[in-house]
Amino acid sequence: MMSGIAKLVRTIAAGALLAFGLSATASATYCGGASFRCGPPPVVATQCDTVALRPTYTTTMRTVFETVYENQPYSVMETRFRTVLQPQSYTVQRPVYQTSYVPRTYTVCRPVYQTAYVPRRYTVCRPVYQTQKMEWRYTVCRPVYSTSFVQRRYTVCRPVYQTQKMERRYTVRRPVYSTSFVQRRYTVCRPVYQTQKMERRYTVMRPTYQTNYVERRYTVSRPVVQTSMVEQPYTVCRPVTTMREELVECGYFETRTVQIPGPVVQRMAVDSCGGCAPVTVQCAPRTVCQRVYVPRTVARQVAETRYVSQTMSRQVPVQTCSFVNEEKVERVPVVSCQMVAEERVQPYEVRTCSMVNEEKVENVPVTTCSVVREERVQPYEVRTCSMVREEKVENVPVTTCSMVREERVEPYEVRTCSMVREEKVENVPVTTCSMVREQRTEQVPVRTCSMVQETAVRQVPVCVAEKVPVTLTRCVARQVARQVPVTTCTMVPVAVPACMTCQ
Repeated sequence: MMSGIAKLVRTIAAGALLAFGLSATASATYCGGASFRCGPPPVVATQCDTVALRPTYTTTMRTVFETVYENQPYSVMETRFRTVLQPQSYTVQRPVYQTSYVPRTYTVCRPVYQTAYVPRRYTVCRPVYQTQKMEWRYTVCRPVYSTSFVQRRYTVCRPVYQTQKMERRYTVRRPVYSTSFVQRRYTVCRPVYQTQKMERRYTVMRPTYQTNYVERRYTVSRPVVQTSMVEQPYTVCRPVTTMREELVECGYFETRTVQIPGPVVQRMAVDSCGGCAPVTVQCAPRTVCQRVYVPRTVARQVAETRYVSQTMSRQVPVQTCSFVNEEKVERVPVVSCQMVAEERVQPYEVRTCSMVNEEKVENVPVTTCSVVREERVQPYEVRTCSMVREEKVENVPVTTCSMVREERVEPYEVRTCSMVREEKVENVPVTTCSMVREQRTEQVPVRTCSMVQETAVRQVPVCVAEKVPVTLTRCVARQVARQVPVTTCTMVPVAVPACMTCQ
């Protein structure tokens, strides 16, 4: 649309310039105003009184370069150090021990024990027991029972029974029953049922649903990602090798002759009086070969590698995310419910009951009772008892007790104890100890040490540097060309005739 308007404006401007005879070499700086000086004055003054500037829009495609950052992998050689164990031969002095036995004479005192029995006299008290028999006399009362019979007379009453038969007359009333039927009239109520159909009207509320769409506006946050380059420091470890002087002990053993003084012993010697007395005498010295270690310190240079931290910087792309609010419209269905009144009819049955009187006749049996007098005779027996007195005799035993004094004897034993002194003799063992001097010989072990040179191998850690390829990622900027439409606005002078301005 903008390009069509620009074409129309351009056409009108060209036609106006040709109509008024303007020069084609007008300067764009003055928007065509310099053409009035070049044209004939009568024409300008009479035909064009005013000059207007109109905008002219031109759309052109311009190339715009954008910077795009891409992650590009690249390989670098990184120095890595690893520890390697290397065999190293060295000479050591290994001690070899030898043991030899040397006889040594010494004197000891050996204890000699002797046991002798010595008699020991002592007095003891021995108990002596005696038993004597004795009698104990006492008097007791012994009961003596005697039984005798005595006659006792008493009177008793003996019953005598007699039975007589007799009659008893009495009158009884005997009932006589007679049955007759009598009619009885009575009224009963008989139920009569009737069923009627009826209708019941009622109103219910029926829901009616309607769906309407309502616009709902809401705001969402749209993420906008921007990438910027940030300088990031990082630390690398650089190896630094220095030489250190180390003192190593490289001593050796040599054999030396050492003179050891002899031991001091006691010997028996004859003195000036002709007797034997112990004399302390030192034995002759002996020569022994002894291994002596001679120290020797040797200085050597040892290489030490240490790592020094070094700080470096690099460009790292950092993406920042910002959220832009954006409004959206959504159609939301809204369901509304309305209750509509609706009349309904429900049929039902009603059952009625009415009572109808009805007369009935029933024959009822009636029983009458009449009493008739009747005389009866009942026989019975009467038993009478009369008491007759009778005399009896009974022998009754009577027991009498009399106490008789009686003397008794009971033997018993009495035991007595008396202590008798008695002398005894006991042999007691007595042990005596005497020391006897005795000479003995023992083998004394003497241990000698000789150093033997041997070659040993040990593993020495050595730090070895090696180059290892490492793949890293770097952010590379790249220019990308893109065509963007650009609209430019140019003010074009347009001559307006005087007749048009008057109107």
